Amino acid sequence: MRSLFKEPLFQFLFIALLLLLGERLINADDYAYDLYHIEVDDAVLLQFMQLRAKTFKPEEALEALEALSAEDRQRLVDDYAREEALFRDAIELNLDKNDQIIRRRLIQKMDYLAQGFYDEAEAITEDDLRDYYTERREEYKKPASATFTHVFVSSERHGAEQAQAIATELQQTLNAEAVPFENAPRYGERFLYNRNYVNRDDDEIGSHFGDQFEQQLFSFDISEQWQGPVQSTYGWHLVLLVKNTPAYIPPLEEIAANVFADAQRQQQRQVKRQAIDKLMAKYRISDRSSQ
Repeated sequence: MRSLFKEPLFQFLFIALLLLLGERLINADDYAYDLYHIEVDDAVLLQFMQLRAKTFKPEEALEALEALSAEDRQRLVDDYAREEALFRDAIELNLDKNDQIIRRRLIQKMDYLAQGFYDEAEAITEDDLRDYYTERREEYKKPASATFTHVFVSSERHGAEQAQAIATELQQTLNAEAVPFENAPRYGERFLYNRNYVNRDDDEIGSHFGDQFEQQLFSFDISEQWQGPVQSTYGWHLVLLVKNTPAYIPPLEEIAANVFADAQRQQQRQVKRQAIDKLMAKYRISDRSSQ
């Protein structure tokens, strides 16, 4: 037996056993974890409820938890346990390793968790709203718009000069007979786009007729007379203009709800960015890519 203790291999195994036992005693709490034991308490259920509801309001979640019946609470416990079991088995099978889908979902989840700081943002005051509006007034500019009908004479069909002459003569007829808005389709030729334009923006009008037509149209005053002829990309037009609204910036009171929503979104983006910046501050980044 004494000779056995003198053997180097035995001594090595004996020392290794002592080290293993010592490590187990020191880290006893870690080894107490049982992969197949799912422990559920109020804190776990509160977190589970908040993630499910996509909200981070502990007080409301606590009230909801306390209001659950025994049957509903057991259903909640079962739901959590089922998801936890699936998660643990997936981790044990290393399904989270080298999986771009899982990686993307985890990134999305962290991005979502950063939104939990939204509730910590200060309420937007009336002064904040006015400052936001003042700095971005041009973003709320309403485009010029017009309501009109037109009678078209094609340059492709008649030639530019002849089409203009036909349109000039037709204008006299339209005004002499006081042809109303609704009777415009009885005159002229078929146009590629629309006959009547109601509250259409300047961009749309320009895209249909060309910039030259758009500029001349918005220079007209509202009138019961047919105006023109106005040249477009396709020919000549006689225009009955019944509404002409120049571009304008509406006052804050008119668009307060939209401005508030925009200001709130900007505040939320800023809060989220600050939360992610704080997270990034923990990391040291070394760029070894080729320049």
